[in-house]
Amino acid sequence: MSKKEIKPTPIGSFISRIINEKGASSSSLYEIEFVTGSAGNLKSHLKERYDIDLQQGEGTDNLTDINMLANEVQIPGVSMTSQDIRSVHKGVNMKPAMAKVFNEMDMSFILDVDAMPLRFFKGWQDFILGTSQAKENKERTLGLVQKFYNDYTMDVKIHKIEKQWGGIPGTYQSFSIGLVKAYPYMVSSIPYSGGSSQVVKLQVGMYYEHAYFDNVKDITPPIPTKSDRFQNAGANDNAGALRTTS
Repeated sequence: MSKKEIKPTPIGSFISRIINEKGASSSSLYEIEFVTGSAGNLKSHLKERYDIDLQQGEGTDNLTDINMLANEVQIPGVSMTSQDIRSVHKGVNMKPAMAKVFNEMDMSFILDVDAMPLRFFKGWQDFILGTSQAKENKERTLGLVQKFYNDYTMDVKIHKIEKQWGGIPGTYQSFSIGLVKAYPYMVSSIPYSGGSSQVVKLQVGMYYEHAYFDNVKDITPPIPTKSDRFQNAGANDNAGALRTTS
């Protein structure tokens, strides 16, 4: 029986094929999109009580600011659950896949002086299960109100951006991960101290129904990213101007 000869890949081939033609992926280039099309009541609530404007348009809405302040985002993983089937054949055990389990998504934001990400996510949580006043016998009664599921959930998309594609310099969208019907189940505590000054960060955890992969690498490049918006601040990557704050 003849053996197949395996040759090591020369470093020159790796550089020409991976580095020059495609390039290595950068962890600091991404966009977060909150799809607010069906969240009319939530948008009204945030505008009225938290002064958050979710109307999309020309980079002037608060979602653009929140996207710029995104310090870290994780593409959620998937675990497969299985069931043991023993002795299909003698000495053979099988573990056929039964279901997918999607992990929670964690995000981190840098707070600006207006605490825009904090007001956005706290306002979102207050809309889900908040207080409301109702008139009873000419007196106002304060009580908790649970909103409908479809009213407080919205889709979230994570767009992966790259600096080049196919050896052509520029800024291109590689792929997107969509989270269906997401909402913030956790907003972290924010510590302040009298020590050395540091940027203030907010951790957010999101629940969602399921995630999907959208292969969009064939879109027409280039597309603008937050790197372009930070150009005047001298930054080269996501929130670079804020990361250098001491």
